[in-house]
Amino acid sequence: MDNTIGIDVGGTFTDVILIRGEEVIKKGKITTRQEDLLTTILQALDFVEISDTPSIGHITVSTTLVTNAIIQKRLHPVELVLFPGSGMRISALNWPVPCRILSGELDFRGREVQPANKKEWEVLADDLRKGAATSIAISGKFSHRNNVLEENLAAFLKQEIPELKIALGSEWGQSNFYRRSLTAYLNSACTEIFSSFSAQLRKAVRARGCNAPIRVLKADGGVLPLEKIRPVESIYSGPAASVLGALAQNDGCESYVVVDIGGTTTDIGLVLSGNPLMSSSGARVGSFLTNVRSLAVRSIPVGGDSAVFMENGEACLASHRLGPAYCIGGSHATPTDAMRFLNLTDYGSFSKAEEGLALLLPENERNPEAIQQVALTVVRKMADQIGLAIEQLLMEWKAEPAYKVWEVLHHHPDFRFTIRLNGGGAPGIATVLEQRMNTETIVTDSSEVSNAIGAALAKTTFSWTLNLDTSLSRYRIEETGEQGEWEGPKKPHKEVEQFLRDLALRQAQEMGIETKTLQTDPFDYFPLVENYNTVGQIVRGAMHVPPGVIRRVSRGEKDE
Repeated sequence: MDNTIGIDVGGTFTDVILIRGEEVIKKGKITTRQEDLLTTILQALDFVEISDTPSIGHITVSTTLVTNAIIQKRLHPVELVLFPGSGMRISALNWPVPCRILSGELDFRGREVQPANKKEWEVLADDLRKGAATSIAISGKFSHRNNVLEENLAAFLKQEIPELKIALGSEWGQSNFYRRSLTAYLNSACTEIFSSFSAQLRKAVRARGCNAPIRVLKADGGVLPLEKIRPVESIYSGPAASVLGALAQNDGCESYVVVDIGGTTTDIGLVLSGNPLMSSSGARVGSFLTNVRSLAVRSIPVGGDSAVFMENGEACLASHRLGPAYCIGGSHATPTDAMRFLNLTDYGSFSKAEEGLALLLPENERNPEAIQQVALTVVRKMADQIGLAIEQLLMEWKAEPAYKVWEVLHHHPDFRFTIRLNGGGAPGIATVLEQRMNTETIVTDSSEVSNAIGAALAKTTFSWTLNLDTSLSRYRIEETGEQGEWEGPKKPHKEVEQFLRDLALRQAQEMGIETKTLQTDPFDYFPLVENYNTVGQIVRGAMHVPPGVIRRVSRGEKDE
């Protein structure tokens, strides 16, 4: 029976798990060394004794690397160039990065209405030679219908500056020019840091004599082989792992909120009748809106290592960490110390937790009662922040199409979602959060490494959304940006569905994606009429492999 390894590289800890069949064989937590991820991964692999473990089916990694790089603005310099046309005012949108505007315009069906200005291209090339950017992202409005402007500029620049790295907005083929442009920019800006991480990951695995396939968890809760994933698709892989970890440790078709308490952040997601809720719009990271397909998850800046400070005589939580908890050798008090002092957990030193909390108080007030009040306040405020986030998200989730369908099928006016808690701080916050939310709150089995379980057992997923204009004989695939010529009839029907199925099966095989659960969404056909005659159709349809887990883990796992 194959063994499966899951690794979740978090900001504070790296969780690792070894699963054989449905049984957890080994699980552990390694301190993440952000400046030396190679050593961190090697330590995780050594913990599960990978060198002595035969027949490893695959190794899956979830990581906050790209998300953190975006939020912390550690991005590679990229020049963003736009073809917005005359129908929109760029300044009306909140662009988080500078952009350059070029002439050239397409209409909504991808037909050219204004040619590009080649003199502008020459000026751009000169500026790129003088500037710091070695990469460029080119995005045009309606380029998802026809990428001719992007392709022509890319060809020109490649000839002028052969070493220039070029990304196209049409490679992210969804409609929404703003999101598409920012997605292309971010993917290009994150490529270097993700490539370095990928090289370190491969090196670590091969250094231990293992040739198992390496996979990376995506924001949509699915996995792709390391060599196939685009860097920005790995954003929110940590929150996605939280949801899948809970899914792998719960039975059947239950509905619940997933809360994963990490050291730096708390991740929140929703499972409806055994299916993770997908976001109908793309993922958002900081000030960037993207076209990246994502679960409906959110990270909030509160965790077990959040710094605690006093304000007007009352304990408060900061939205950042200043190192590990005082009870394990840190220099600042945290919620982890509060939980340890209240005996809600047994993690760390009780006396050190007491000392760390006492240091928040004036010397003449450092008595057991005052320290206990500080600890209680910290835990309650942490539960309150998490509870408020859940309530806000439930309001947002109700607007999601999938939620609306679920609500119709499961209408109950007094329904309350139970909460499944993951993360190292889960046992310490469970009772207080249950009181805050007035709903059953359950700590999942292996909660401390639940993310690693979710990564290890995640299914491969992908979607293929077809947009076809038979009048112009042109098709595109939203998720990959692929564009091509349609050679079928002007008024097709089943031919379109078979065309998309053949394309999906071919590309799935190339990407190593299992298609047993391939699902077909309804196809829409809109006639194109000119001079009272039907001259073609606009066709839209999709097929997808939904997210989920390949199996569930059994209870009563080994704990080494």
